[in-house]
Amino acid sequence: MSDEAMSPPILYLDFDGVLHPADVRVTQDEPERARVYLNGRPSDHPLFEHAPLLERLLEPYPEVQIILATTWARDLGLDVAAEQLPIGLRDRVIDTVWRGSLLEYSLGSRYDTIQADADSRGLTQWLALDDDLHYWPEDRLHLVVAPTDRWLALAQPGVADELSVALNLLCSNRPLEGRRHHTCDDLEQMLARGDITAEMLRQARHEDEVFERVLAAASARRLNRS
Repeated sequence: MSDEAMSPPILYLDFDGVLHPADVRVTQDEPERARVYLNGRPSDHPLFEHAPLLERLLEPYPEVQIILATTWARDLGLDVAAEQLPIGLRDRVIDTVWRGSLLEYSLGSRYDTIQADADSRGLTQWLALDDDLHYWPEDRLHLVVAPTDRWLALAQPGVADELSVALNLLCSNRPLEGRRHHTCDDLEQMLARGDITAEMLRQARHEDEVFERVLAAASARRLNRS
C-alpha cells in the first residue's frame, strides 16, 4: 500500500475567528484568563462556542485527524490547547504545526507554516480551517475554508456548508480545486458595505499581534512557576 493511501485526511485547525470570535485576548489584569473582546472591551461571550458545530460536521468522517495550527498550541503547548476542545474533537488531534525546526515559520504567514508542516509530513490530503488568508496564494485557496466575519466565525452563513462540501471531497479523495470558497473578494465586499473600514481591519490585525505577544508572556510566566 502506498504512503498516500495510508495517509489519513488532515484538517489544520485554527481557533480564533473559527471556533469563536477572532478578538481574544489575555491581559496583564487577567493573565490566566482568555476573553473575547467586543468593540475593544472584554465580554463574557463564550470561548469555543462553535466547537460543537465543527464536531457535528466531522461526524460523517471519522478518518479525519486534526493538526492544530492555532497560536494557542504554539504559546500554551499542544496538550493545553487540545484540552480546550470537546472530546469528539480532542480525540482527533494528533499534533501541532508548531514543532521542532518548523518553529521558525511562526514568523511567516499562516499559509507558510501550514504548507511547511504538510510538506514535512508528505501530506497529500489536507484542508485548513482558518480565518487568516493573509499571504495565502490565490492558486492554493481551494485548500482553505476561511470565515471572513471575525465575529460570527464558523457560524457565518455559508461557511459550514462550504466546509461540509470540502470535507466530502477531501475524504472521497477527489480534488478540491474548483469548489466554491471565500476569497479576499469577500473582504472587499465587507469594505464596500461601509460599516467596516480598512482602518478597522488594520486595527484588528494589530490587536491579533498584541494578543499573541501577551499570550506568549503568560505562557512564559506559567512555565517559570512550574
